[in-house]
Amino acid sequence: MHLRRILAGFPGCEVVGHIRPGACIDDGLQGGQIDGVLIDAGSDAAAARELVRAALRRAIKVLVLTVEACFDAPVASGRIPFLQRPSSLEKETAASPFGAALQRKLQGLLRPATIVPSPMPPVARRGLRWAKPELIAIGSSTGGPQALPEVLRGIAGRVSQATVITQHMPAAFTRMLASHLSRYTKRPTVEVTECMPIHPGSVYLAAGGRHMVVMRKGEQLVCQPNDGPEENFCRPAVDPMLRSVADAVGGKALAVILTGMGQDGLLGCRALVEAGGAVIAQDEATSVVWGMPGAVAHAGLCRSVVPLSRIAEEIIAAAGPES
Repeated sequence: MHLRRILAGFPGCEVVGHIRPGACIDDGLQGGQIDGVLIDAGSDAAAARELVRAALRRAIKVLVLTVEACFDAPVASGRIPFLQRPSSLEKETAASPFGAALQRKLQGLLRPATIVPSPMPPVARRGLRWAKPELIAIGSSTGGPQALPEVLRGIAGRVSQATVITQHMPAAFTRMLASHLSRYTKRPTVEVTECMPIHPGSVYLAAGGRHMVVMRKGEQLVCQPNDGPEENFCRPAVDPMLRSVADAVGGKALAVILTGMGQDGLLGCRALVEAGGAVIAQDEATSVVWGMPGAVAHAGLCRSVVPLSRIAEEIIAAAGPES
């Protein structure tokens, strides 16, 4: 089994069992201490869905390996961390790009406390006066599809700026997410599949499998897909979006980092703060995974670190009309 061979090369990783197709899933999840389940959805998506549901019933952490467009609801919901796998694992090793990405994902899933939480994460010391933003940029991953509607609905009609979003998600599902956000938040939301002008009040979502970057053409801000290499083992990734925002509008931008695994967004937020912009992060208690927001919080880049229910009011305070 190629996966077992790859996993054997990860320090501290022990494979305690293997659930074969057709075997009783519930029996396979019993007996012994199971820290997490790695599900390969490449060969049998239906069986993989059943295994996801069984693992979640037992509060067992799950990572799904998915081939493009072969796995739907659990991954599309954003509740399940995923990693796109090659069509063949025969030549993959623990040291190959896929193996390195898999190891990082598993470390984030099974040892989420790699960033030691503090009672009060530090916030940025610089920039006590932030310029009113011209653009709002949001980055999210695991748990993002549940957090984004709450945030966008909370600021609807209260801020006039456009919003650009990078959500880690396979290509097959970002269009569905854009449609859902449009219906739920009553803000026009589009998946960015080509260069398009950025209009006030609209929402622009990076297409799965492609980065999204922002640039200025004359007086007009535009966003467009970018097929550059993966960053933080992701495409789309938050960092290239935020770097491009800093280049396009300088300090007149507000970044919001929501729940997600890893530290994508950290370097982009640093670039934005260096340019004079501001960052808001979701707190640990309300994050599904406090990786991305925790990274920027502990780096001292944040204007504020608040629960999900307060993210919208923080955005309004920074970007809304003057009182």
